[in-house]
Amino acid sequence: MHKVLYVFIFCCFGLQSLQAQDFHAGLRFGMSATQVSGDNLSGFDKAGVLGGAFVNRDFSQKISVQMEMIFIQKGSRKPVSTIDNSYYRMRLHYIEVPLLLQFHPTKKICIEGGLSAGVLIFSREDNQLGDIAYTPPFNKMEIASHFGVQFVFSEHWALDLRHSGSLNPVRNFQGSYNYNYFDRGQYNSTLQLSMEYTF
Repeated sequence: MHKVLYVFIFCCFGLQSLQAQDFHAGLRFGMSATQVSGDNLSGFDKAGVLGGAFVNRDFSQKISVQMEMIFIQKGSRKPVSTIDNSYYRMRLHYIEVPLLLQFHPTKKICIEGGLSAGVLIFSREDNQLGDIAYTPPFNKMEIASHFGVQFVFSEHWALDLRHSGSLNPVRNFQGSYNYNYFDRGQYNSTLQLSMEYTF
């Protein structure tokens, strides 16, 4: 995780050393709704929060690049059953660094896409009986794709709608734990709604 922090700080200062009028920085905060493919459940039932900072560099009126460092909660959840009070919850917390290419067709709309590297800093599974142990371990690194649309309200505020999906398994299947037909593992899929404030 320290390496990710160093890269982010280096890029912040690197971008700042370029033309000052093309460099922007700000904060991003909001909510996430997540599901995990391969867990034998469906639906974006796991809610979470996200928050962090970003740096942005304009290359033209239409093209910019944005790099972020955010904390985001992901995972999976089966709601409490009204029949037997059973439930299931998977909690995965990441420090994530997305790198996005942004296209601005108008001054009020931005279309963005790119990749991110995430470091897993916390994981836990539990159900109505307590913590679940003896399951396959989660992978410490996640590579994910991102695609979204941003609606710009003013010079400082924008609303960001984004989808991200794991490109590598967040957990590989082992033995009878496999619920995935293609035997590839479990993957995060996340819907994000956030606000961006540019200084």
